[in-house]
Amino acid sequence: MMLKVIPVGILSVNCSVILDEEEGKALVIDPGADTERIEEAIYGFELEAIICTHGHIDHVGQVKTLKEKYRVPFYMHRSDLFLINDPIWPGFEKQIGCALPCPEPDELLEDGREIKVGSIRLEVLHTPGHTPGLCCLYIKDHGVLIAGDLLFRGSVGRWDLPGGNLEDLKKSLARVFKELPDDTLVICGHYEETTIGHERVFNPYLRSLL
Repeated sequence: MMLKVIPVGILSVNCSVILDEEEGKALVIDPGADTERIEEAIYGFELEAIICTHGHIDHVGQVKTLKEKYRVPFYMHRSDLFLINDPIWPGFEKQIGCALPCPEPDELLEDGREIKVGSIRLEVLHTPGHTPGLCCLYIKDHGVLIAGDLLFRGSVGRWDLPGGNLEDLKKSLARVFKELPDDTLVICGHYEETTIGHERVFNPYLRSLL
């Protein structure tokens, strides 16, 4: 497996590109902006699908462009449908270069569902709190968690945006820290990567929330 993490847009959303080099297959997660850079990352591979960890506009902003060009299915959890064309703040979509309207998903993420790209298996973990439909993608064989905006290096996802819920966020964080090993690499929705073990020790928000 090859993993490429591309910070896109003015909010530096981490668009994750999963590549199976043996079978030549690709998966794009959270294509919020900067389509040209995403296309460069998948060049020479066959794009299998687009997944969004949640429905906030900075994470779904270029789903429409990629879906129309490559004719591939778009996956997201049903609980975030109300968010996909919500600019959050007036005019925000213009600032971050979104391709509205975002289409509705062709496939629905559900807790425990397995998604494959080539021989690579991703398990869906439904982890609401930042949004009601936020899902992490766990690649167990490679020790990687694509966490969306659930968890950050030294912080956690906001719960004060539309659909946010602090109690759900606490439960989701507790689940992830209970189920995943400390050496799991966490690709956060924005900014730096981290590990479960590092956040267990050093994340001040976890100490106050859990």
